[in-house]
Amino acid sequence: MHYDVIIIGAGPAGSAAASALAREGRSVLVLEKEIHPRHKSCGGGLSARLLPFLDADLKELIEREIRRIVFRLRQKEVSSSSVDPVAYLVMRPRFDAYLVEKARKAGAEIRENAPMRDWCEIPDGVEVHHRAGRDTASFLIGADGATSRVARKLHPLWKKHLAFAVEAEAPMRSREETVWIDLAVPRGYGWIFPKTSGAAIGIADFKSKVEKPQGLYRDFLKRHPLLSDEGSIAPNGATIPIYRRASPPLAQGRVLLVGDAGGLVDPLFGEGIFYAIRSGQLAAQAVVAALTGGDGVRSYDRAVRTAFYPDFETAGRMAKWIYAFPGLFLEAIRRHPGAMDLYLGVLRGERSYGQFWREVQWAFLQKWIPFKNTAG
Repeated sequence: MHYDVIIIGAGPAGSAAASALAREGRSVLVLEKEIHPRHKSCGGGLSARLLPFLDADLKELIEREIRRIVFRLRQKEVSSSSVDPVAYLVMRPRFDAYLVEKARKAGAEIRENAPMRDWCEIPDGVEVHHRAGRDTASFLIGADGATSRVARKLHPLWKKHLAFAVEAEAPMRSREETVWIDLAVPRGYGWIFPKTSGAAIGIADFKSKVEKPQGLYRDFLKRHPLLSDEGSIAPNGATIPIYRRASPPLAQGRVLLVGDAGGLVDPLFGEGIFYAIRSGQLAAQAVVAALTGGDGVRSYDRAVRTAFYPDFETAGRMAKWIYAFPGLFLEAIRRHPGAMDLYLGVLRGERSYGQFWREVQWAFLQKWIPFKNTAG
């Protein structure tokens, strides 16, 4: 059968693209290798800036509204609070299944337990082979995650920077309403994201060369008295395609890459869901324009480079400094709490990373460099 678009993967990026396309009246087939709801290694944090891009009934899935973040390095802690929520915490199986159902109700055809086997470009479209046979489409969207098969075939020489994470859903000894960020993890951080029953916890190594991640994870558990007995916790491993430098084109020919498949993950704290959903929506806009005789799907690549890459570059520079000198970072935000207030504004969608960095630099200059009046 022929469709306007075939999407590989029904995570947040694929489901967001499918919903946007179906709502525009386009025929959409989504091929998903698993069956929802399914486990996903992820803390389940949604920055507050994402909510305007989702339906209002998402609030039924929210487990915690986060207004306080604590940064910790061994025995030192610095916290920052916000009147308005800076993040919302969800359970990923429920959240992803919710997005899939949204796409289905919008009119997209969702085939689960249907992994893609191969794809190729044909005149005026693409042909996709899968477990049940083959289908064709005018465009293909690769939303199949960090190790995307679509991306590997589109750009065989592209090597993403894959960070490594270990995570679990764990019981807690208290009803914490605070997100904890542990900077004692070498070249990365640990996290505690409280949920209705327990918490999402884990560590991430952004250099991707750690030899014994399970040991780092056990050390992390021992440092936090809030967490219950580690014997009840079964951790899972995951790879995170952290942005390091501009990728090859994310739209080439009739193929587009979104979310983790496009390496669209914030290099500071590994936020991926916001960029997954927004890239899926941007890809859908480009495909709709191309189907109606517009500029073609290359407009998607330009949109991503304009909307995301400048922030990724700034976040990457911040990450290098923070993870190399976590003690200095903690002392800096202790002495200058206003800097963290500005960063929370990024999570709320009030400013970009670039605006944040310029404001922080200006604030520091005003504090440390005396103004000399040379007039007269």
